[in-house]
Amino acid sequence: MISNKLIGIIGILLGSIVFGQLNQDARMLGLNGSYTTLARGYQCIGVNPANLGIYNNRSVNLLNLSLGLSNNAFSITNYNAINGAHLEDTLSFTYYPKSQFYDMFGGEGIRLMQSLELPLPILNFSTRRFALTSNFSFNIDMGFPNGFLDLLLFGNPIGSNISIDMEQNTIVTQNIGLSYGHPFNNFSVGFTLKYILGLFYMGMESLENPIITTDITGFTGKNQYLIQQAIGGSGLGLDVGITTDESNDGYRFGISVINFLGKVEWTQKHFMRKSLESTLEASAGDFYLRANEFMYVNMVMDSVTGTSFSQTSGDPLIYYEMYKVMPVDLGGNSSFSSQDSSLIILLSDGTFLYPSGGKYELIDLLGDQDSINTEITDYYALMDSSIDNSFSTRQPMYLRLGMSRRWEEQAIVAADLVTGFSNNYGSSSAWRASIGVEIIRFKGQFLRLGYAIGGITKKSMSMGYGRKLGLIHWDIGMSFNGGFSIETAKGFDFAMGLTWQLGNTKN
Repeated sequence: MISNKLIGIIGILLGSIVFGQLNQDARMLGLNGSYTTLARGYQCIGVNPANLGIYNNRSVNLLNLSLGLSNNAFSITNYNAINGAHLEDTLSFTYYPKSQFYDMFGGEGIRLMQSLELPLPILNFSTRRFALTSNFSFNIDMGFPNGFLDLLLFGNPIGSNISIDMEQNTIVTQNIGLSYGHPFNNFSVGFTLKYILGLFYMGMESLENPIITTDITGFTGKNQYLIQQAIGGSGLGLDVGITTDESNDGYRFGISVINFLGKVEWTQKHFMRKSLESTLEASAGDFYLRANEFMYVNMVMDSVTGTSFSQTSGDPLIYYEMYKVMPVDLGGNSSFSSQDSSLIILLSDGTFLYPSGGKYELIDLLGDQDSINTEITDYYALMDSSIDNSFSTRQPMYLRLGMSRRWEEQAIVAADLVTGFSNNYGSSSAWRASIGVEIIRFKGQFLRLGYAIGGITKKSMSMGYGRKLGLIHWDIGMSFNGGFSIETAKGFDFAMGLTWQLGNTKN
């Protein structure tokens, strides 16, 4: 039987605070992302910069807030179905098939994806064809692989392998963009050139192919991971777009590519590391990594059988060890002692990772053995100071296709097709189709409704309201994600914004 406590724990693991990335302002959220041809002023940056040449606006961001809570499996309907259910007893009145419970996760495992796109007040503005924007961006992408659910629900049959490949990333950046839109006959072209300042990066990657194998001796596995940290990076990005003029029948079409070729080059010698190093070291403690330093994690299962779980003595069978390492050239270098030679890791590319100092921890996860916690000699000062393990991360790239039709003084209907080119940092390579309607017949007031299918959320329904107060536009929006009702939704988004606008904002 699935207990309420277990469901609560899984719910906490799956829940995530998601600050809307695809729907970056309240009007866009109310239309469920159908915004390629409708975004105007500074709000078209990140959507379609060509609209700067279409809508003759001056605008300034006064406040823009978007937040939400989502997961990839549980809704009220799903929770009620599995609450107190039996997964094994097929004769039970509350029987719920394991395969159906497994399918709730859609083959994605347990994922936690957080993203924050915060347009800074006043520093985001447009003046006719030009716009200057400054956005703080925060992205988390982490979780457990689908193999974890396989092992939890179905075990590991003899002769099979289950992948435990875990890739985790956290990225914080500051994006500064200069945009321009130029009108031509019947259409407009626009671009945004971005400077991307990398503030912080932390990621974990698997070494080789981490798997758990079952044979006649029991469970075995040696899964190795490296945690990397970087403070300071920089890069460039480009948004480009085209929007047509409105036809006599009220139709408009648009296309844009967001974050084309955008990436951040993270270097261990960035000026920001020196300015922030003491603060981060004090706050992170033992988990702070110096330049060119990694955290090595080795998770081991050594011939674990059903009777192993009752063992009270002997070597640990399920454990993990964790310590800091650094890349070195061991050839002819006598500065490194052989005292910690058993902790040296050889990577597939021939690089040696040598223990660099700090704590060595071995945590026994089975039995009553004491965990090991010792200090490693600090060899960090002996590392070649010229080493710079720089690496790059790609910004999520999107392709947007949109159309809209306006009925004078009545309503606007818009539809978008959007796809990403990766499945991380809040992006999805699955196509997302949306349609939204904005009622404009009421003077100074706007009603919005939108539906979408595909993408990360699979399904969503949104609604919104806008009010014009002189030159101030106040907008509010909300959406249900993963379903078209409160009962089937797996989360929600909420957004509110205040914008100062001057110019042709009628359409």
